[in-house]
Amino acid sequence: MRQMVLGRSQGADSSSFTTSTPGKYVALDCEMVGIGAGGIESALARVSLVDYHGRVLLDAFVRPREQVTDWRSHVSGVRETDMKNALTFEDVQRQVSKLLDGRILVGHALSNDLTVRII
Repeated sequence: MRQMVLGRSQGADSSSFTTSTPGKYVALDCEMVGIGAGGIESALARVSLVDYHGRVLLDAFVRPREQVTDWRSHVSGVRETDMKNALTFEDVQRQVSKLLDGRILVGHALSNDLTVRII
């Protein structure tokens, strides 16, 4: 887990996507970066999904479309260097959608994670 948080997990340079079938429950967490004047608005920068047993189903950096004005690294752990091989929002959205199909989503503050700016 520590390696994943530090960005050193398998696929940390872009994503890790498993082909094993997750069970009924999938947990989601998203990390945001600041965009716009003062970095007040949020844009998706990383999405992680795990199954009931804590196995990583997806851990992907997402390239924001807007210029990042606050990396929020002290909170999110996301750094500008993580964007080198980041995936597009659309690619990650397809993967997340497939993993969530027919499953129960759990997580902390999901209302924040499910409200993603897509300009």
